[in-house]
Amino acid sequence: MSRHDPTEVTRRHVFAEKGLSKKQEEARIVVLAGKLAGDKYAINDELTLGRGEQADVKIDDTLVSRMQAHIFKHENGSYVIEDLESRNGTQVNGMAITKQILTYGDRIQIGSSLLLFAHHDPMEEQVAQRRKLEAIGRLGTGVAHDFNNLLGAVKSSIDFLNGLPSETKVGEPDVREAFNDIRAAAAAATEMTSRLLGFAREVQRSHSEVDLSELCHHVVQLARHTFHRSISIEARIHRGLKVSGDRGQLHQLLMNLMINARDAMPNGGKLEITAKKADPLDLEKAPLNPLVAHALITVKDSGIGMDDATQERAFDPFFTTKGDQVGAGLGLAAVYEIAKSHNGHIVVHSVPNRGSEFQVVFPLTTERPMVPTEPSLPAIRLPNTQLLILLVDDEDVVRRSAGRVVRQSGHRVIFARSGKEALRIYAETQPRPDLVLMDLNMPGMTGDQAFEELREQDPEAPVVFVSGYWDRELERKLRSMGALGFVQKPYEAATLRDAIVQAMTAQTS
Repeated sequence: MSRHDPTEVTRRHVFAEKGLSKKQEEARIVVLAGKLAGDKYAINDELTLGRGEQADVKIDDTLVSRMQAHIFKHENGSYVIEDLESRNGTQVNGMAITKQILTYGDRIQIGSSLLLFAHHDPMEEQVAQRRKLEAIGRLGTGVAHDFNNLLGAVKSSIDFLNGLPSETKVGEPDVREAFNDIRAAAAAATEMTSRLLGFAREVQRSHSEVDLSELCHHVVQLARHTFHRSISIEARIHRGLKVSGDRGQLHQLLMNLMINARDAMPNGGKLEITAKKADPLDLEKAPLNPLVAHALITVKDSGIGMDDATQERAFDPFFTTKGDQVGAGLGLAAVYEIAKSHNGHIVVHSVPNRGSEFQVVFPLTTERPMVPTEPSLPAIRLPNTQLLILLVDDEDVVRRSAGRVVRQSGHRVIFARSGKEALRIYAETQPRPDLVLMDLNMPGMTGDQAFEELREQDPEAPVVFVSGYWDRELERKLRSMGALGFVQKPYEAATLRDAIVQAMTAQTS
């Protein structure tokens, strides 16, 4: 190594000044501009950037080489960036580099993407998770109330059906009504679960175009399902409000504002949420560019309100006036941080005993059609061919109910209660099953683990996964390994039938 090699430079003086040990020093890359704007990537010992599949940070940009640059931690504690002989080069602070030590605050240009080299504090993610758990906990009572109502409707309808004389026909009005009530209750429970999972699920943060109008509708529906009936909710949401941001974080912001309004009305009251394109007068108190169109979200309650001193501290972390039993005071602090990170602004107006009004503004994106990220496939009809299907699920009631749908569709079905049992049955069955319907989340050997071993037995093993928890990254991984489809629980019978048909079509195409 030559004496001019930048990796020879130590940073002991930096550690001494900050009082940090090398073990504590951590870093990350924050994407400031480009298709991944807003994403953050922790750097452990190394991180590669590029357009290819092997890159740790994949940047979909034709100006970027497949393997563009490598950031690694030198043995002396320094972080070093090295250009990997890329086509268009790598720049740090506007200068082309081949190999250079990075300092916090350095800006890295790769193609059309601008990255910031910054300090990483793992506590940030822990605090974010705590905020989310706090909000979910505060929703718990309402969720339990609504689920009990739905379960009560299902149980009473089933008891009614069980009490009918044996000669009763399925098509009689009372029977059909009972079936419809069970279906409606199941649909309501499915919607509630889906919205809760959408709020609670830990997902990788990424910025994209978000339909804020549609997101507001989702939050309102979740609030109506979970808030006490003494709170009336009115919503006036204009269509077509699209912003650039992280959908999960925006969901959390809206939900926290709604929960805060609910908690301000312990004896009931009126909660109003409006979403519209902001008028110029709406932006007078917000330090925003008046030449840019903005979306304005207003959440108003008729609750206890706040005095001036409380309003001054409303967005402070851990500040709360609600006592020890209601939360840690992280909700409004999270709202403030999320608004700022999305180039937005939030203000509060409140009068004691007359309620509070929170206004959040976000810059709107240019008008362009939303592109669905997961386009649904049309139902495909195959010739009526009987298949042998191996159905794998650890829940008895799920196996029986899914098995009935499979048999009703004209196929034969065999069952396995676990991943290990599925491997044994698949190996012993001759001829081999035409399709495996595999639950993803099972105790012991999970569905994805069973799939990997099954592929070792039979590289062409046809598998469709069924799961109550959808993980986009895991789905991509399993599809790349050959999985033929995914079915989200709970599902309609037609959805399962279509998944079977589409899987068999994919095999024969």
